[in-house]
Amino acid sequence: MKVPAVLFVLVQTNAAADGGIASISHVVRGLRRHRPIIVTDRPGERVDQWRRQGIETHVVPQSASKGLLRNPLATIRSYVRYASAIRHILRSSDARLVHANDPLSLQLSLVPGKLAGAKLLFNLRGTFDPARPPWRLKYRLLFGFSDHVLFLSRDMARRWEEFVGRANAKSSVTYSIVDAQRFGPAPLPKGGKPIILVCGLVRPLKGQLEFLRNVAPRLVEHGNTIWFAGDFDPRGDAYMAACAEAATSLGPAVQFLGYRNDIPELMREATVVAVPSRHEGLVRAMIEAMSCARPVVSFDISSAREMLEDESGGAGMVVEWGDFAGMAEAILRYCNDRALASAAGEKGVAAARRLFSAAAVTERYERAYDLLASEDRAGPKKSLDKAAQVD
Repeated sequence: MKVPAVLFVLVQTNAAADGGIASISHVVRGLRRHRPIIVTDRPGERVDQWRRQGIETHVVPQSASKGLLRNPLATIRSYVRYASAIRHILRSSDARLVHANDPLSLQLSLVPGKLAGAKLLFNLRGTFDPARPPWRLKYRLLFGFSDHVLFLSRDMARRWEEFVGRANAKSSVTYSIVDAQRFGPAPLPKGGKPIILVCGLVRPLKGQLEFLRNVAPRLVEHGNTIWFAGDFDPRGDAYMAACAEAATSLGPAVQFLGYRNDIPELMREATVVAVPSRHEGLVRAMIEAMSCARPVVSFDISSAREMLEDESGGAGMVVEWGDFAGMAEAILRYCNDRALASAAGEKGVAAARRLFSAAAVTERYERAYDLLASEDRAGPKKSLDKAAQVD
């Protein structure tokens, strides 16, 4: 029996650490009942890796991420180029489902996918800054044209529904995969100064600048070390430069490590993982820290309470966004109480094994694909909400 194909449209970012692409790559590699075909916008190690794994991969450059107003001609050319490539792939393969991994991927896929009669699955990975919400009509249209919307947590689905209205009417929820071998649990380090690890590309939504100004001084005052792991080049970025300046007065206790491919090892050296983000979907560093048995202290962004409280029973602490004193105190509690930190770590490991395993997460994706295919053949007879939800 021929394995049905799924066309994945994956727009990459300039960051070395591209969490969305890393997450979907785990799923693509784990598919058992479907054959992936990938269209992406730039060559590189990730593309080479997919091809070494035997995945049919097409590189189609695009400039649409700059926006129609900033670069109209290049944006229009990008849409035309993607329409041609996607139409050709759908015609020349048995793919009848297009999996768009972010809003731009969906926008590039929408017209050629619909014209070809393919089903569109919109894998939404982020939320938005409540202080600067996006154009509501845009997302109502994206949700409306999608045959299925896949969220990374129940809390994320709820937040989008409150913003768009019935955003999850045709949706399901499934978490991300964490490699349990790479991010295996380890005891807390013995001796030495506690280390607080903050992961992620240094940019405004991640909240590193506010953390440096309002939380880090209290942590350093108590003899702790803070590591920032993520893309960092203050010479060419105003926000990164501001972060570097804010860290100057804190001395060598604060270190910017830049992009690292040894995050599991860094987490095992750390005592606590901090998430000072302004808004996110499901923070990879949070769920990877849980798998490594490290307590997490996070602001109350999307998915934080669901992961650290509801699903794990206490894998960390969540404080209201902007409560910098509360974040500092929560981090210090773990730094000063090894038993408390270890107990939180154990709860995180148990939840991670249950929620983020490759087999379980990939099966939920494939279940959604199967149901979309069955609808295509026989009409919408089953509810995707019930059939493809997180168990």
